[in-house]
Amino acid sequence: METSNLVQRGNILQVNCYKRSSYEVSPEFLISGCTTFQVKVLEVKMQSSHTAMCHILVRFFKNCPKDNNTYSITLSSSKLSIAEKSFLSDDGTWHLIKESDQVLAFDISVVMDTVHISSFEALYDDTELVDFELRGEDGSVKVHKAVLAASSHVLKRMLSGSWRETKEGHVDVPGTSAQTLQHFKDYIYLRKLPNTGLEQVLLLASYYMIPQLEQKCVNKLVNSLTAQTTCDLLEFAMKHKVNRLILAILECVQNRCVEVKDMRSFFSTCTDNNCEELP
Repeated sequence: METSNLVQRGNILQVNCYKRSSYEVSPEFLISGCTTFQVKVLEVKMQSSHTAMCHILVRFFKNCPKDNNTYSITLSSSKLSIAEKSFLSDDGTWHLIKESDQVLAFDISVVMDTVHISSFEALYDDTELVDFELRGEDGSVKVHKAVLAASSHVLKRMLSGSWRETKEGHVDVPGTSAQTLQHFKDYIYLRKLPNTGLEQVLLLASYYMIPQLEQKCVNKLVNSLTAQTTCDLLEFAMKHKVNRLILAILECVQNRCVEVKDMRSFFSTCTDNNCEELP
C-alpha cells in the first residue's frame, strides 16, 4: 500500500493511503514506541451484482506482551466519513472500519491514549479523610495514602513499610515546587495534565515509576515540538536520563516532524552565546 504525508508525533499518527490493487497492506506504524497500528484494504467481488466491494480494516496491538497497560485509539477519516471511532489494543485482530464500492485514496488520523481502570475523582476535594502530605520546596499538598499506593508500587512499598515518612505522615520531595505536586495530584485523582510544567511532572513520574504518567507527559511534550523546544527538551532529557523522552524526540526528528536544518541553526546560536559567556 502506498502512503504519503505521514505524521508521527508522540501519540498521534496521520497518514494518507492509496489503493492500487485488490489486496493492500500498509507498513506497521509504531505509536509512542509501545503500540503498532496497521491498515489493510481487501477487494471482495460480489457474485450477485458482479461488482466489487472494498473492505478497509485496521489492527492495533501492544508491542510488548509483558506490558500491563491497556491502550485505546480514536480513529477518524474525512474521506471515509468516520468520526472518532474507538478501539482497544488486542491480539492484533483485524477490524472492519469501512465497506464501500469505490475507494481509491483515504486519510487516517489516530490518537492513542492509555486506558485507566479507576479514578479517584470523588476524593479530590475531600479534606476529612486525607492522611498524608507531599512536601515541596515552597509548600505542600494533602493526599490520601490509599490513592498514592494505588498509583505507584514505589509509593505503595514506602507507605506499607516502616519508613520514617510513613510514621510522620509526610514525605519531602526535594527540588519540587508545590505547583508540581499539585499537578501530580491532579493526575492521580483526575487524570488531568497541565499545559505547562510537564517536565517536572515527568521527573516525578519517572522517580515514582508511573509509566502511564510518563508516557502521557512525553506525548504532550513532543506533540508541540519546535526546533527550539526540541533542543531544549533534548538537553533536559539527556541531563535527567529520561530515556522515554529521548527516544520520542529522536523519533520525531527521524520522521521529520522537526527539521534538522532548523535545529542546527539554533544549536549554532546556543554555542555562540556560550562562547561569549566564557572567561
